[in-house]
Amino acid sequence: MCKKVFLKTFGCQMNERDSELIAGMLMEKGFEIADTAEGADIILFNTCSVRQHAEDRVTGHLRKLASRKKKAPDLRIGVLGCMAQRHGELLFKEYPQVDMVAGPSNIYDIPELIPGVLGREGKKILAIDRQKRPKKKTAPGYRSGVFSAFVNIMYGCNNFCSYCIVPYVRGREVSRPKKDIIDEVKALADRGFKEVTLLGQNVNSYGRGLTAGITFPKLLEAVNKVKGIERIRFTTSHPKDAEKSLFRAMRGLDKVCEHLHLPLQSGSDKILDLMNRRYNYEDYRRKIDLLRAMVPDAGISTDIIVGFPSEKERDFKATRSAMEEIGYNSAFVFKYSPRPPALSSCFVDDVTEETKKQRNSCLLAVQKKISHAKNKAMTGGKQEVLVEGRSRMSDKEMMGRTRNNTPCVFPGDERLTGQLVRVRIKGASPFTLKGEIQAEGETRDEG
Repeated sequence: MCKKVFLKTFGCQMNERDSELIAGMLMEKGFEIADTAEGADIILFNTCSVRQHAEDRVTGHLRKLASRKKKAPDLRIGVLGCMAQRHGELLFKEYPQVDMVAGPSNIYDIPELIPGVLGREGKKILAIDRQKRPKKKTAPGYRSGVFSAFVNIMYGCNNFCSYCIVPYVRGREVSRPKKDIIDEVKALADRGFKEVTLLGQNVNSYGRGLTAGITFPKLLEAVNKVKGIERIRFTTSHPKDAEKSLFRAMRGLDKVCEHLHLPLQSGSDKILDLMNRRYNYEDYRRKIDLLRAMVPDAGISTDIIVGFPSEKERDFKATRSAMEEIGYNSAFVFKYSPRPPALSSCFVDDVTEETKKQRNSCLLAVQKKISHAKNKAMTGGKQEVLVEGRSRMSDKEMMGRTRNNTPCVFPGDERLTGQLVRVRIKGASPFTLKGEIQAEGETRDEG
Protein backbone atom coordinates (compact mmCIF):
# COMPACT_ATOMS: atom_id res chain seq x y z
CA MET A 1 0.00 0.00 0.00
CA CYS A 2 1.39 3.42 -0.97
CA LYS A 3 2.01 5.93 1.79
CA LYS A 4 -0.22 9.01 2.01
CA VAL A 5 1.42 12.41 2.37
CA PHE A 6 -0.34 15.57 3.53
CA LEU A 7 1.50 18.77 2.59
CA LYS A 8 0.48 22.11 4.11
CA THR A 9 1.97 25.34 2.79
CA PHE A 10 2.57 28.60 4.62
CA GLY A 11 3.83 31.86 3.13
CA CYS A 12 4.47 33.30 -0.30
CA GLN A 13 3.98 32.19 -3.90
CA MET A 14 7.51 30.77 -3.91
CA ASN A 15 6.51 28.38 -1.16
CA GLU A 16 3.39 27.46 -3.13
CA ARG A 17 5.58 26.63 -6.13
CA ASP A 18 8.00 24.68 -3.92
CA SER A 19 5.09 22.63 -2.59
CA GLU A 20 4.06 21.79 -6.15
CA LEU A 21 7.61 20.58 -6.81
CA ILE A 22 7.63 18.49 -3.63
CA ALA A 23 4.21 16.97 -4.36
CA GLY A 24 5.24 16.18 -7.93
CA MET A 25 8.46 14.47 -6.90
CA LEU A 26 6.69 12.43 -4.22
CA MET A 27 3.98 11.29 -6.64
CA GLU A 28 6.69 10.20 -9.06
CA LYS A 29 8.08 8.04 -6.23
CA GLY A 30 4.70 6.39 -5.67
CA PHE A 31 3.40 8.43 -2.74
CA GLU A 32 -0.24 9.56 -2.66
CA ILE A 33 -0.98 13.21 -1.85
CA ALA A 34 -3.75 13.41 0.76
CA ASP A 35 -6.32 16.22 0.93
CA THR A 36 -6.37 16.26 4.75
CA ALA A 37 -4.01 15.40 7.59
CA GLU A 38 -6.41 12.81 8.96
CA GLY A 39 -5.32 9.38 7.81
CA ALA A 40 -2.03 10.60 6.34
CA ASP A 41 1.10 8.56 7.05
CA ILE A 42 3.37 11.57 6.59
CA ILE A 43 2.58 15.21 7.38
CA LEU A 44 4.84 17.87 5.88
CA PHE A 45 4.78 21.58 6.64
CA ASN A 46 6.38 23.86 4.04
CA THR A 47 7.09 26.85 6.22
CA CYS A 48 7.69 30.60 6.19
CA SER A 49 9.92 32.64 8.52
CA VAL A 50 9.42 36.15 7.18
CA ARG A 51 7.34 37.09 10.25
CA GLN A 52 6.89 35.60 13.70
CA HIS A 53 3.19 35.07 13.11
CA ALA A 54 3.98 32.71 10.23
CA GLU A 55 6.18 30.58 12.49
CA ASP A 56 3.61 30.64 15.30
CA ARG A 57 1.04 29.08 12.99
CA VAL A 58 3.40 26.20 12.26
CA THR A 59 4.33 25.59 15.88
CA GLY A 60 0.63 25.56 16.75
CA HIS A 61 0.11 22.67 14.33
CA LEU A 62 3.16 20.85 15.69
CA ARG A 63 1.85 21.06 19.26
CA LYS A 64 -1.51 19.65 18.21
CA LEU A 65 0.22 16.72 16.50
CA ALA A 66 2.21 15.75 19.62
CA SER A 67 -0.69 13.81 21.16
CA ARG A 68 -1.55 12.15 17.84
CA LYS A 69 2.06 11.01 17.46
CA LYS A 70 1.90 9.31 20.88
CA LYS A 71 -1.21 7.38 19.82
CA ALA A 72 0.16 6.67 16.33
CA PRO A 73 3.96 6.34 16.63
CA ASP A 74 4.28 5.39 12.96
CA LEU A 75 3.13 8.87 11.92
CA ARG A 76 5.98 10.88 10.44
CA ILE A 77 6.21 14.69 10.59
CA GLY A 78 8.50 16.93 8.56
CA VAL A 79 9.25 20.64 8.71
CA LEU A 80 10.44 22.05 5.38
CA GLY A 81 11.36 25.44 3.98
CA CYS A 82 12.53 28.66 5.58
CA MET A 83 11.68 27.83 9.19
CA ALA A 84 13.57 24.55 8.83
CA GLN A 85 16.64 26.38 7.51
CA ARG A 86 16.46 29.00 10.24
CA HIS A 87 16.06 26.73 13.28
CA GLY A 88 17.60 23.48 12.07
CA GLU A 89 18.28 20.91 14.80
CA LEU A 90 16.59 23.08 17.42
CA LEU A 91 13.24 21.95 16.00
CA PHE A 92 13.99 18.37 17.08
CA LYS A 93 14.76 19.54 20.61
CA GLU A 94 11.69 21.74 21.00
CA TYR A 95 9.33 19.45 19.10
CA PRO A 96 10.41 15.80 19.56
CA GLN A 97 7.49 14.69 17.38
CA VAL A 98 9.31 16.11 14.32
CA ASP A 99 11.18 13.47 12.29
CA MET A 100 12.62 15.46 9.40
CA VAL A 101 13.88 19.02 8.88
CA ALA A 102 14.84 20.14 5.34
CA GLY A 103 15.68 23.63 4.05
CA PRO A 104 14.66 25.28 0.75
CA SER A 105 17.93 24.46 -1.03
CA ASN A 106 17.53 20.76 -0.12
CA ILE A 107 14.15 20.53 -1.81
CA TYR A 108 15.28 17.97 -4.40
CA ASP A 109 16.60 15.69 -1.65
CA ILE A 110 13.21 15.25 0.03
CA PRO A 111 12.00 12.16 -1.91
CA GLU A 112 15.22 10.35 -0.95
CA LEU A 113 15.05 11.51 2.68
CA ILE A 114 11.53 10.33 3.46
CA PRO A 115 12.26 6.58 3.27
CA GLY A 116 14.88 7.15 5.96
CA VAL A 117 12.30 8.38 8.45
CA LEU A 118 9.74 5.70 7.68
CA GLY A 119 11.63 2.96 9.52
CA ARG A 120 10.80 2.01 13.08
CA GLU A 121 14.18 2.93 14.55
CA GLY A 122 13.08 6.54 15.12
CA LYS A 123 15.77 8.06 12.93
CA LYS A 124 15.81 11.88 12.70
CA ILE A 125 16.96 13.49 9.46
CA LEU A 126 18.40 17.01 9.16
CA ALA A 127 19.04 18.41 5.67
CA ILE A 128 19.98 22.10 5.66
CA ASP A 129 23.50 21.82 4.27
CA ARG A 130 23.03 23.08 0.70
CA GLN A 131 23.86 26.74 0.05
CA LYS A 132 21.94 26.79 -3.23
CA ARG A 133 19.70 24.49 -5.21
CA PRO A 134 21.13 22.06 -7.74
CA LYS A 135 20.38 23.16 -11.30
CA LYS A 136 17.45 21.25 -12.76
CA LYS A 137 16.44 21.70 -16.39
CA THR A 138 13.16 19.86 -16.01
CA ALA A 139 10.81 19.92 -13.03
CA PRO A 140 8.06 17.46 -12.14
CA GLY A 141 4.94 18.16 -14.15
CA TYR A 142 2.49 18.39 -11.26
CA ARG A 143 0.64 21.71 -10.94
CA SER A 144 -2.11 22.47 -8.46
CA GLY A 145 -3.97 24.61 -11.01
CA VAL A 146 -5.11 23.91 -14.55
CA PHE A 147 -4.86 27.30 -16.30
CA SER A 148 -2.58 29.51 -14.17
CA ALA A 149 0.91 28.53 -13.02
CA PHE A 150 3.89 29.87 -11.10
CA VAL A 151 7.30 29.80 -12.78
CA ASN A 152 10.49 30.43 -10.80
CA ILE A 153 12.93 32.64 -12.69
CA MET A 154 15.42 32.98 -9.84
CA TYR A 155 16.13 31.93 -6.28
CA GLY A 156 17.54 33.72 -3.25
CA CYS A 157 18.23 37.39 -2.62
CA ASN A 158 21.26 39.71 -2.41
CA ASN A 159 19.58 42.78 -0.96
CA PHE A 160 19.89 42.12 2.79
CA CYS A 161 17.18 44.51 3.90
CA SER A 162 17.85 44.85 7.61
CA TYR A 163 14.51 43.33 8.69
CA CYS A 164 14.50 40.42 6.25
CA ILE A 165 15.59 36.85 6.86
CA VAL A 166 15.20 35.67 3.24
CA PRO A 167 18.91 35.88 2.21
CA TYR A 168 19.82 33.82 5.28
CA VAL A 169 17.32 31.02 4.65
CA ARG A 170 17.04 31.00 0.85
CA GLY A 171 20.63 31.91 0.02
CA ARG A 172 22.17 34.32 -2.43
CA GLU A 173 20.58 35.30 -5.70
CA VAL A 174 20.78 32.83 -8.60
CA SER A 175 18.98 33.36 -11.93
CA ARG A 176 17.72 30.41 -13.94
CA PRO A 177 18.90 30.20 -17.56
CA LYS A 178 16.52 31.90 -19.96
CA LYS A 179 16.15 28.77 -22.09
CA ASP A 180 15.05 26.66 -19.12
CA ILE A 181 12.39 29.23 -18.23
CA ILE A 182 11.06 29.50 -21.78
CA ASP A 183 10.99 25.71 -22.15
CA GLU A 184 8.95 25.46 -18.95
CA VAL A 185 6.51 28.14 -20.11
CA LYS A 186 6.13 26.41 -23.50
CA ALA A 187 5.41 23.11 -21.76
CA LEU A 188 2.73 24.80 -19.67
CA ALA A 189 1.17 26.35 -22.78
CA ASP A 190 1.11 22.93 -24.46
CA ARG A 191 -0.89 21.64 -21.46
CA GLY A 192 -3.46 24.41 -21.81
CA PHE A 193 -2.21 26.89 -19.22
CA LYS A 194 -3.15 30.47 -20.10
CA GLU A 195 -1.44 32.52 -17.38
CA VAL A 196 2.03 32.39 -15.85
CA THR A 197 3.36 34.33 -12.88
CA LEU A 198 7.13 34.77 -12.94
CA LEU A 199 8.58 34.49 -9.43
CA GLY A 200 11.67 35.97 -7.79
CA GLN A 201 12.56 37.83 -4.61
CA ASN A 202 13.59 40.69 -6.89
CA VAL A 203 12.66 39.93 -10.48
CA ASN A 204 14.21 43.19 -11.68
CA SER A 205 17.70 41.87 -10.94
CA TYR A 206 17.08 38.79 -13.10
CA GLY A 207 19.99 37.96 -15.38
CA ARG A 208 22.88 39.03 -13.18
CA GLY A 209 25.46 36.29 -13.39
CA LEU A 210 24.10 34.97 -16.69
CA THR A 211 25.10 35.86 -20.24
CA ALA A 212 25.65 39.58 -20.69
CA GLY A 213 22.61 41.42 -21.95
CA ILE A 214 19.93 39.19 -20.40
CA THR A 215 17.59 41.36 -18.34
CA PHE A 216 14.13 40.95 -16.89
CA PRO A 217 12.43 43.09 -19.58
CA LYS A 218 14.11 40.94 -22.25
CA LEU A 219 12.87 37.80 -20.48
CA LEU A 220 9.37 39.28 -20.55
CA GLU A 221 9.73 39.82 -24.30
CA ALA A 222 10.66 36.15 -24.76
CA VAL A 223 7.79 34.85 -22.62
CA ASN A 224 5.40 37.18 -24.46
CA LYS A 225 6.19 35.31 -27.69
CA VAL A 226 5.12 31.90 -26.33
CA LYS A 227 2.00 30.78 -28.19
CA GLY A 228 -0.92 29.80 -26.00
CA ILE A 229 0.05 31.95 -23.04
CA GLU A 230 -2.40 34.85 -22.79
CA ARG A 231 -1.39 36.54 -19.55
CA ILE A 232 1.94 37.21 -17.83
CA ARG A 233 2.29 38.41 -14.25
CA PHE A 234 5.39 38.79 -12.08
CA THR A 235 6.38 39.36 -8.48
CA THR A 236 8.21 40.82 -6.60
CA SER A 237 9.95 44.02 -7.74
CA HIS A 238 12.41 46.00 -5.61
CA PRO A 239 11.95 49.78 -6.01
CA LYS A 240 15.68 50.45 -6.40
CA ASP A 241 15.75 48.26 -9.53
CA ALA A 242 12.35 49.09 -11.07
CA GLU A 243 13.25 51.19 -14.09
CA LYS A 244 11.79 52.69 -17.25
CA SER A 245 12.69 49.56 -19.24
CA LEU A 246 10.28 47.53 -17.06
CA PHE A 247 7.48 50.05 -17.48
CA ARG A 248 8.12 50.12 -21.22
CA ALA A 249 7.70 46.33 -21.31
CA MET A 250 4.47 46.57 -19.31
CA ARG A 251 3.17 49.12 -21.82
CA GLY A 252 4.37 47.45 -25.00
CA LEU A 253 3.94 43.70 -24.42
CA ASP A 254 0.31 42.74 -24.92
CA LYS A 255 0.34 39.71 -22.60
CA VAL A 256 2.03 41.41 -19.64
CA CYS A 257 -0.65 42.49 -17.17
CA GLU A 258 -0.83 46.08 -16.00
CA HIS A 259 -0.07 45.37 -12.36
CA LEU A 260 3.03 46.08 -10.30
CA HIS A 261 3.66 44.99 -6.73
CA LEU A 262 6.24 47.47 -5.47
CA PRO A 263 6.90 47.26 -1.70
CA LEU A 264 7.37 50.69 -0.15
CA GLN A 265 7.76 49.38 3.46
CA SER A 266 7.83 52.92 4.94
CA GLY A 267 7.25 56.52 3.90
CA SER A 268 9.92 57.78 6.30
CA ASP A 269 13.39 58.31 4.86
CA LYS A 270 14.90 57.68 8.29
CA ILE A 271 13.20 54.28 8.54
CA LEU A 272 13.99 53.39 4.91
CA ASP A 273 17.66 54.03 5.63
CA LEU A 274 17.57 51.86 8.75
CA MET A 275 15.86 49.18 6.69
CA ASN A 276 18.72 49.32 4.13
CA ARG A 277 16.23 49.78 1.31
CA ARG A 278 18.61 51.99 -0.73
CA TYR A 279 16.04 54.53 -1.90
CA ASN A 280 14.15 57.40 -0.31
CA TYR A 281 10.49 58.24 -0.59
CA GLU A 282 11.03 60.83 -3.31
CA ASP A 283 12.92 58.25 -5.43
CA TYR A 284 10.03 55.84 -5.00
CA ARG A 285 7.33 58.40 -5.78
CA ARG A 286 9.08 59.48 -8.98
CA LYS A 287 9.06 55.88 -10.20
CA ILE A 288 5.34 55.60 -9.45
CA ASP A 289 4.75 58.83 -11.40
CA LEU A 290 6.74 57.47 -14.34
CA LEU A 291 4.84 54.17 -14.28
CA ARG A 292 1.48 55.95 -14.31
CA ALA A 293 2.60 58.24 -17.12
CA MET A 294 3.61 55.24 -19.22
CA VAL A 295 0.92 52.74 -18.09
CA PRO A 296 -2.07 54.85 -16.97
CA ASP A 297 -4.30 51.89 -16.09
CA ALA A 298 -1.67 50.11 -13.97
CA GLY A 299 -2.81 48.63 -10.69
CA ILE A 300 -0.21 49.12 -7.93
CA SER A 301 0.05 47.17 -4.70
CA THR A 302 2.59 47.39 -1.91
CA ASP A 303 3.89 46.07 1.41
CA ILE A 304 4.14 48.22 4.53
CA ILE A 305 5.81 47.48 7.88
CA VAL A 306 4.65 49.38 10.97
CA GLY A 307 6.48 49.53 14.29
CA PHE A 308 10.02 49.20 12.95
CA PRO A 309 12.59 50.01 15.69
CA SER A 310 12.74 53.75 16.46
CA GLU A 311 9.61 54.49 14.38
CA LYS A 312 8.20 57.67 15.91
CA GLU A 313 4.78 59.17 15.34
CA ARG A 314 6.18 61.48 12.63
CA ASP A 315 7.64 58.46 10.80
CA PHE A 316 4.30 56.69 10.93
CA LYS A 317 2.51 59.81 9.69
CA ALA A 318 4.95 59.97 6.77
CA THR A 319 3.96 56.42 5.83
CA ARG A 320 0.26 57.20 6.11
CA SER A 321 0.75 60.31 4.00
CA ALA A 322 2.67 58.30 1.38
CA MET A 323 -0.14 55.78 1.10
CA GLU A 324 -2.68 58.54 0.67
CA GLU A 325 -0.55 60.40 -1.87
CA ILE A 326 0.25 57.37 -4.01
CA GLY A 327 -3.19 55.77 -3.79
CA TYR A 328 -2.47 52.06 -4.00
CA ASN A 329 -5.06 49.63 -5.33
CA SER A 330 -4.20 47.33 -2.43
CA ALA A 331 -1.65 47.03 0.35
CA PHE A 332 -0.39 44.37 2.73
CA VAL A 333 0.33 45.91 6.13
CA PHE A 334 2.40 44.02 8.71
CA LYS A 335 3.57 44.59 12.26
CA TYR A 336 7.33 44.44 12.66
CA SER A 337 8.86 41.44 14.40
CA PRO A 338 12.62 40.79 14.82
CA ARG A 339 13.96 38.00 12.58
CA PRO A 340 17.43 36.94 13.76
CA PRO A 341 20.01 36.89 12.22
CA ALA A 342 18.69 39.82 10.13
CA LEU A 343 20.46 43.03 11.15
CA SER A 344 17.46 44.81 12.66
CA SER A 345 17.15 42.06 15.26
CA CYS A 346 20.10 43.81 16.92
CA PHE A 347 18.08 47.04 17.18
CA VAL A 348 16.00 47.76 20.25
CA ASP A 349 12.41 46.72 19.46
CA ASP A 350 11.13 49.86 21.17
CA VAL A 351 7.66 50.27 19.64
CA THR A 352 5.08 48.68 21.92
CA GLU A 353 2.84 45.90 20.66
CA GLU A 354 -0.21 48.05 21.35
CA THR A 355 1.21 50.88 19.22
CA LYS A 356 2.00 48.43 16.42
CA LYS A 357 -1.59 47.17 16.50
CA GLN A 358 -2.98 50.71 16.42
CA ARG A 359 -0.79 51.74 13.50
CA ASN A 360 -1.56 48.53 11.65
CA SER A 361 -5.31 49.07 12.07
CA CYS A 362 -5.02 52.71 11.03
CA LEU A 363 -3.25 51.92 7.76
CA LEU A 364 -5.63 49.09 6.94
CA ALA A 365 -8.52 51.55 7.35
CA VAL A 366 -6.74 54.12 5.16
CA GLN A 367 -6.13 51.52 2.46
CA LYS A 368 -9.70 50.22 2.62
CA LYS A 369 -10.99 53.70 1.82
CA ILE A 370 -8.51 54.15 -1.02
CA SER A 371 -9.25 50.70 -2.48
CA HIS A 372 -12.98 51.40 -2.42
CA ALA A 373 -12.49 54.66 -4.32
CA LYS A 374 -10.21 52.95 -6.85
CA ASN A 375 -12.72 50.17 -7.43
CA LYS A 376 -15.71 52.53 -7.69
CA ALA A 377 -13.83 54.45 -10.38
CA MET A 378 -13.92 51.28 -12.49
CA THR A 379 -17.72 50.98 -12.43
CA GLY A 380 -19.44 51.50 -15.75
CA GLY A 381 -16.46 50.26 -17.70
CA LYS A 382 -15.52 46.84 -19.03
CA GLN A 383 -12.65 44.67 -17.86
CA GLU A 384 -11.00 41.53 -19.15
CA VAL A 385 -11.22 38.83 -16.46
CA LEU A 386 -9.59 35.41 -16.31
CA VAL A 387 -12.20 33.19 -14.64
CA GLU A 388 -10.63 31.31 -11.71
CA GLY A 389 -13.64 29.41 -10.42
CA ARG A 390 -16.68 29.58 -8.20
CA SER A 391 -16.97 32.55 -5.84
CA ARG A 392 -16.51 31.61 -2.19
CA MET A 393 -19.40 33.89 -1.26
CA SER A 394 -22.06 32.65 -3.69
CA ASP A 395 -22.59 29.42 -5.61
CA LYS A 396 -24.33 31.45 -8.32
CA GLU A 397 -21.31 33.60 -9.09
CA MET A 398 -17.89 33.05 -10.60
CA MET A 399 -14.76 35.01 -9.74
CA GLY A 400 -11.55 36.04 -11.41
CA ARG A 401 -9.07 38.91 -11.65
CA THR A 402 -8.79 41.84 -14.00
CA ARG A 403 -5.53 42.60 -15.75
CA ASN A 404 -4.69 45.09 -13.00
CA ASN A 405 -5.22 42.29 -10.43
CA THR A 406 -8.54 43.41 -8.96
CA PRO A 407 -10.86 40.54 -7.89
CA CYS A 408 -14.17 40.50 -9.76
CA VAL A 409 -17.35 38.44 -9.28
CA PHE A 410 -20.20 37.97 -11.75
CA PRO A 411 -23.06 35.53 -12.49
CA GLY A 412 -22.02 32.40 -14.34
CA ASP A 413 -21.30 28.71 -14.08
CA GLU A 414 -18.18 26.56 -13.86
CA ARG A 415 -17.99 26.05 -17.61
CA LEU A 416 -16.41 29.52 -17.71
CA THR A 417 -13.43 28.46 -15.56
CA GLY A 418 -10.15 29.19 -17.29
CA GLN A 419 -11.70 31.46 -19.92
CA LEU A 420 -10.98 35.10 -20.58
CA VAL A 421 -14.27 37.02 -20.50
CA ARG A 422 -15.30 40.66 -20.82
CA VAL A 423 -17.15 41.91 -17.75
CA ARG A 424 -19.14 45.13 -17.46
CA ILE A 425 -18.54 46.50 -13.95
CA LYS A 426 -21.79 47.29 -12.15
CA GLY A 427 -20.62 47.89 -8.59
CA ALA A 428 -17.67 47.79 -6.23
CA SER A 429 -16.71 47.08 -2.64
CA PRO A 430 -13.30 47.91 -1.10
CA PHE A 431 -12.01 44.50 -2.13
CA THR A 432 -14.08 43.29 -5.08
CA LEU A 433 -15.70 44.40 -8.31
CA LYS A 434 -19.18 43.15 -9.22
CA GLY A 435 -20.34 42.87 -12.78
CA GLU A 436 -21.89 40.84 -15.55
CA ILE A 437 -20.40 39.24 -18.63
CA GLN A 438 -20.51 41.49 -21.67
CA ALA A 439 -23.19 40.43 -24.13
CA GLU A 440 -22.20 39.47 -27.66
CA GLY A 441 -21.99 42.47 -29.95
CA GLU A 442 -21.19 45.05 -27.25
CA THR A 443 -18.22 47.32 -27.87
CA ARG A 444 -14.91 46.31 -26.32
CA ASP A 445 -13.85 49.60 -24.84
CA GLU A 446 -12.12 49.69 -21.46
CA GLY A 447 -13.59 51.54 -18.55
